[in-house]
Amino acid sequence: MAVWKDIEFLDRLIVAAGGDERGLVEITKNLPLDELTSVLVDEIVFRANTNAAGSAFRREEAQVPEIGTVLLGVHHDGLTQERALGVRADGTVEQTTGTRGDIALRLDYDLHDLIRVLFGPTRLRPAGTYSSAFLPATAGHQRMPPLETVYQGMEVAGTVLSGLSQHHPDLSELARRYRTDKWGGLHWFTGLYERHLREFRELPVRILEIGIGGYGNATLGGESLRMWKRYFPRGLVFGVDIFDKSAVDEQRITTLRADQNDPQALIEVEEKYGPFDLVIDDGSHVNGHVRTSLETLFPRLRAGGLYVIEDLWTSYCPGYGGQDRVPVDRTTSVGMLKDIVEGIQYEEQPRPPGRPPAHLERNVVGAHVYHNLAFLEKGVNAEGGVPSWVPRHPRY
Repeated sequence: MAVWKDIEFLDRLIVAAGGDERGLVEITKNLPLDELTSVLVDEIVFRANTNAAGSAFRREEAQVPEIGTVLLGVHHDGLTQERALGVRADGTVEQTTGTRGDIALRLDYDLHDLIRVLFGPTRLRPAGTYSSAFLPATAGHQRMPPLETVYQGMEVAGTVLSGLSQHHPDLSELARRYRTDKWGGLHWFTGLYERHLREFRELPVRILEIGIGGYGNATLGGESLRMWKRYFPRGLVFGVDIFDKSAVDEQRITTLRADQNDPQALIEVEEKYGPFDLVIDDGSHVNGHVRTSLETLFPRLRAGGLYVIEDLWTSYCPGYGGQDRVPVDRTTSVGMLKDIVEGIQYEEQPRPPGRPPAHLERNVVGAHVYHNLAFLEKGVNAEGGVPSWVPRHPRY
């Protein structure tokens, strides 16, 4: 299996990048340097392309000329791997088989340092992690190059270096880059996502999104998955769809074929790839499907995780199993959320003897409902009710 497809290896590598040197030694000691370098270069190219205007969607590469090259050297245990990263006129980056013309920049990293830069937590006060040579002169040529060459070299170098930066774009910018519908017209979700997901951004999380997009076209979709991959630099992203979307797979993105209304299929996904820290339901939006997915996956969500439901507007659409009246009942997604909010208060409620609290009552500790978007926090909802000796009527 190619290393980039080995999810468990990527998970161990990401975790080790946030630990001590012994962890990195252990995980890298038995793998060839060229395979490890390929994993790291793939990540650099992905991130650098995120920052290039218009690069988030596919194009005919042959139509865009290359304007320069950055040569990357990765060193470990006396061995070196060199990779050439070509920058095109539109700002996109790709790994090339060689260099064309002058090298704009040479970068050299120790393997473990480069792993930490890409997959470790952001360092607030980073120290030097690489050596560099800008427009390295060839033997016998020490004359200053033309200013145009200098400026173009800086542009080429900066484009590749953006893929090594620990400054990560905000979610609205990423939604625009990757052309998702989560911000900028149809929906305005990204600010709310930032509010709730910010604490997870530096963690080695596993994200499951239901619904990949593109309907039955095997090569379309995955915009949100790429957005999440870029937003969570240490995350592993999984997408579920009723159609085969394996053409969307890439390093740190895995697509799975399953019906969100089939509990057993969802359980199999979770058992193989979970537990998940974040589950986002952007699937069929059919009200019954939303309930099935929540009741199946929320009990398997890790403690402290978030479960997100998008597109609550279908609660008012009979075609999606909703109702064209107000208030809607508990068979709809909005009605279900009303029940969840009330269930959070179960310890304060008069309850018949022998009726234990349901799983959602015991494990939803917070519900945040916005226009067309809801976040459910998982935890232990058992603080104890207000004691019986506290008066149940006001005293003035």
